[in-house]
Amino acid sequence: MATQHGSRRGNALTDQYSLLVWLAAGLVGLLTVPVGLLVPGYFYMKTNNETAVEQTTLEIWTVILLGIFGIAAVELGGRNGAKLLWGAATLVFVLLIIGLAYLTGLVAL
Repeated sequence: MATQHGSRRGNALTDQYSLLVWLAAGLVGLLTVPVGLLVPGYFYMKTNNETAVEQTTLEIWTVILLGIFGIAAVELGGRNGAKLLWGAATLVFVLLIIGLAYLTGLVAL
């Protein structure tokens, strides 16, 4: 008798990642084609290797929201790499806002 969706073997896509993660990864993949397709591909690879359960929520959302940079940070540094990348992304965002405010004349340095 066949098992339902492979859940007894532990290799079904939603056994290791929630449906929300798959939907968000798919949306990112569609909005940022072709590079964005690496995000669902990364999750699929982690699911097939059965190493997805080792990832924290911070690592998962870092990959979804920061794309290829998130994949590199999580693979190279794990949770600490994700934290460092979020710090760098926040710094770049703040500097961008300050730069735009300066260029538009709202702020004088």
